[in-house]
Amino acid sequence: MKINAVFIKQISLFSVLVGLGVGLITLIPFIGSLVFVLYFLLLAAGMIVYLKKNNVIGDITVKEGGILGAVIGTTSLIGFYGSFLPLLLIISLINANYNPLIANLVLYGFTNPLNLFTLIFLLILGALLCGLMNSFAGGVTAYIYELLTTLQNEDKLQ
Repeated sequence: MKINAVFIKQISLFSVLVGLGVGLITLIPFIGSLVFVLYFLLLAAGMIVYLKKNNVIGDITVKEGGILGAVIGTTSLIGFYGSFLPLLLIISLINANYNPLIANLVLYGFTNPLNLFTLIFLLILGALLCGLMNSFAGGVTAYIYELLTTLQNEDKLQ
């Protein structure tokens, strides 16, 4: 399968929408931490499996899986921040008891230019780390699909 710009744009939009949804789920106090860790590590693998099950993508190489994983991870975390941080700020302003550590950073991020720079830097760093982790997960998923396809072809020959 060849990856083109239109396909990357479609995957990016789908990833941003998934990120928006996960941002809403992560606001739930006890479930949010677990969902975020699984999302940070395994989103690309889940999306590649979903896309293969629905025949959106055909056979992909490990390199293409890594590229898709990097795009999925980076854009989805940007979408995640787009929904999670504003809602977290609103909730922490309304309810003083709901005050996680990131809420303090967001609250004080707009009071000083250095705090705002730190907040933006952490957002970019988080997006790059999520892209890296999901690139690895996408590559591993593509490798497993290649391995399973090879095993199925060997079974058909025998």
